Amino acid sequence: MKKGPLNGIKVLDFSQVLSAPFCGMMLADMGAEVIKIERPGAGDISREYGPYVNDVSLYFCQYNRGKKGIAIDMRAEEGKRVVLDLVAQVDIVIENFKAGTLEKLGIGYDQMLEVNPGLIYGSISGFGTYGPLSHLPCMDIIAAARSGLVAQSGQAGDAPIKPGFSMCDTWAGLQLLRGLSMALLHKQKTGKGLRVDIAMLDCAFYMCESPVLEHSLTGEFTERSGNHYTWYAPYGEFTASDGNVVFAVTRDEEWQALCRALKLDALAADARFCSNELRVQNRDALIAEIQQATSVMGRYEIESLMREAGVPAAAVQSLQEFDNNPQTKALNVITKVNQLGVGEYTVTNTPILFSKTPVNPDASAAGFPGANSSEILKGLGYSQERIDCLIADGAVHQAG
Repeated sequence: MKKGPLNGIKVLDFSQVLSAPFCGMMLADMGAEVIKIERPGAGDISREYGPYVNDVSLYFCQYNRGKKGIAIDMRAEEGKRVVLDLVAQVDIVIENFKAGTLEKLGIGYDQMLEVNPGLIYGSISGFGTYGPLSHLPCMDIIAAARSGLVAQSGQAGDAPIKPGFSMCDTWAGLQLLRGLSMALLHKQKTGKGLRVDIAMLDCAFYMCESPVLEHSLTGEFTERSGNHYTWYAPYGEFTASDGNVVFAVTRDEEWQALCRALKLDALAADARFCSNELRVQNRDALIAEIQQATSVMGRYEIESLMREAGVPAAAVQSLQEFDNNPQTKALNVITKVNQLGVGEYTVTNTPILFSKTPVNPDASAAGFPGANSSEILKGLGYSQERIDCLIADGAVHQAG
């Protein structure tokens, strides 16, 4: 089998829950050797998240697939030595502790550089490594709330709503992946490693494009516009007889084509809607007029008409409908992997594809904390006697 694009890259993963584990998962999918460090006993917090099969968390398995697991007591002196021995042999370290956590243990970035001067170090924290909030813990919904992302979501006049998925966590993980990729390129060119710091708060606001553009013109941020886009009309969600459909009209030619397809000749000639600027100004009236036509038509009927007319449009699909869609099947967006102790289960596939190297998500996570501890320590050159002593003293835990 062909090797992945990151074959030969070694990663030490201290992360928990979702943001940085998501990055580590993608590194493993692309062929990197990823060793995950967990605390003995309970392990990663996300092992407590369901659903479960045979006492194994599928949530944990999805975001830690392809990683080998070692459980280390990082408060113990012998445990810290093991950590630094591992650091000395890897290309990349990733973590998402509160800022300063590893430093307090005496195994922070500076100590790691002493044993591995070319190290690439990637961290995700809620609020960054400095500033008045940097010491606080953070979860996805906290970053979404503080960044304005929640306040910008939902219908105008209604209570704001959180996004339906963990956007801040996964977006931060993707930004860390970007940063690590650039750091690897930098090291290839210069021989020197880099530290890559990602703040979830920063990432959440980074997605805020339209209100920021408005601020540059007026000094104020636009209010949320619900299911319709501020700058164009019709650009948003409309009622159909069996659900909803979205249009994304940005050109007058598309507006005329939409009117022809929906047999709205009078609307096309209406002076209130003869330009995008006027359509935006008269958005409420425009929506009401269009929905008189769409509300008696099916979602996919409308989508088909718009496709033939050259107007960007789509039926609003459920996840089940998305799963059953031929395009989803063609892209292998949703796939199945085999997990030791569990069997086959469904996961999201890695969306980055390469022309000449494979991306392979079908790999097990460490079923329990410390599943590969002895194997990993042997890879460091430790003798069996030393391994047994570390396990007996509790500095390292071996599952099973």
